[in-house]
Amino acid sequence: MNNFNPYDSLLVLGPTASGKTKLAVELAYHFNTEIISADSRQVYQELNIGSGKDLDEYKKDGIDIPYHLINICDLHVEFTLSNFIQHIQTLKSELSQRAVSPVICGGSGMYIESCIKKFDITNEPISKSLRLELELKSLEDLKDIYINHPHFKSDILENKITKSRLIRLIEALSYPEKKSNASRFQSYNPLIIGLNPDKEFRWIMIENRLIKRLNEGMIEEVESLLNKGFSHERLQRLGLEYKYISLYLKGDLDFEAMKESLFFEIRRFSKRQMTYFRKLEKDGFEINWIHGNLETIERLEIALKIIKNKTS
Repeated sequence: MNNFNPYDSLLVLGPTASGKTKLAVELAYHFNTEIISADSRQVYQELNIGSGKDLDEYKKDGIDIPYHLINICDLHVEFTLSNFIQHIQTLKSELSQRAVSPVICGGSGMYIESCIKKFDITNEPISKSLRLELELKSLEDLKDIYINHPHFKSDILENKITKSRLIRLIEALSYPEKKSNASRFQSYNPLIIGLNPDKEFRWIMIENRLIKRLNEGMIEEVESLLNKGFSHERLQRLGLEYKYISLYLKGDLDFEAMKESLFFEIRRFSKRQMTYFRKLEKDGFEINWIHGNLETIERLEIALKIIKNKTS
């Protein structure tokens, strides 16, 4: 049964450390439904603390909330946007057969966009999404992505290479072959709820969460991955926590430099996420924002009012 007519799902989005998972779990519990994760790193089985899975949060009043697209892939495999789209197609069909209207939850821009936009599964539309994501990155980040790309062809980076040139190079590596026999992907049509706590509060939450994860063994998690044979290059391609802890373990950064760099980069990532969400609004997607530094129960009350107003 669809709880959200005229919508077929809910989507909870927001920048990192904004409390998306907690609100998504409360909504899924309230509507007796399931959660789809739209996170580019939580798909990997080996990534736990650094990817922020927090699987213990998927429980409410002793009831386990079903979730999807978490722990579905081995880290030896490069899980791409195309892979995610294929999984979403299969999952959407399966959930529709069971009359499940899910709660989609995530902060990975391209993964969210692939859940809510209609497009042909060919080279060009995927590249369009990739370009939007790449345009939000710095020149140095783009250089790192290019050099560490699994299809890197030993091209020489010019000293004064531009962002636009790097983006084209990364696109060419990511989609070297034109796909034929395009098929139309019918995406979700969700009611979108966005979390937007105050910037200063968000910084505090990011710092507190970073300290918590370091205390929980995030460095040891990366050490374990290295001991299992994963290269520093592979871990650094995952970005943020895995990148900077890898640099620390290599000896390129001391502990305090690693921690400060990571705090700075997560804040920058948070800003880029908000920029991406604003671009979605410009593309015509309505995001019902919940502003301020609220407790989860307060956010739930506001979200339920939004859902009632939009579906009644």
